[in-house]
Amino acid sequence: MRPGNLALNPQNRALWNALLKLKALRRAANFANTSMHVFAPNMFDLYGTTLDDICKHDSSLRRNYADNVFASASINFGPRATAYVHTDHLNLAYGWCAITAIGKFDPRRGGHLILWDLRLIIEFPPGSTILIPSAILRHSNAPLGDEQNERRSAFLQYSAGGLFRWVECEHQSQKSFFAAGCKYSQSGEERWRRGVGVFSQWEELKTRIRPEASAV
Repeated sequence: MRPGNLALNPQNRALWNALLKLKALRRAANFANTSMHVFAPNMFDLYGTTLDDICKHDSSLRRNYADNVFASASINFGPRATAYVHTDHLNLAYGWCAITAIGKFDPRRGGHLILWDLRLIIEFPPGSTILIPSAILRHSNAPLGDEQNERRSAFLQYSAGGLFRWVECEHQSQKSFFAAGCKYSQSGEERWRRGVGVFSQWEELKTRIRPEASAV
């Protein structure tokens, strides 16, 4: 009915908090966060301002990392994690989900990332991170090879589309928003165009990362 932290029993809460404190996991999380900042700065700003706004209105909410714009994270412990073809339809439709592979396996023989709509099969070694629009792009990963000592886990970061709708509805449910006689300030088509607009073009990115020419 409203944004909230996932309800966990005391044992799982303690485990999750301990995992978040691991230096390796924090580095993986912040690498994905920084990657979005570099390659999709407009989307990064949208994620950040939305999460900031939600947390400002509800001080009981706890972010996974204070300096990270993703609202949620999940870990698939495996030990031989395999995802069947799917879309994460509850995520922001045009948003990015960060996927990081963890484990020890031969990426030439298994664990490939498969992007069905793009007809791509990508070697995805342990430690690799990719950001994809997982709500609209069908994806899965190949099972590992035959070596029984191989293992694979996955660390995922994302933000639910409902969070962005919550902010647009002035921090209330859509039902309450409409019941109060309120109307969205933009149509569905306009919202989609705005969403497409947060993607960065290569020429824009080059201007952000190109070093200033030094004076001779």
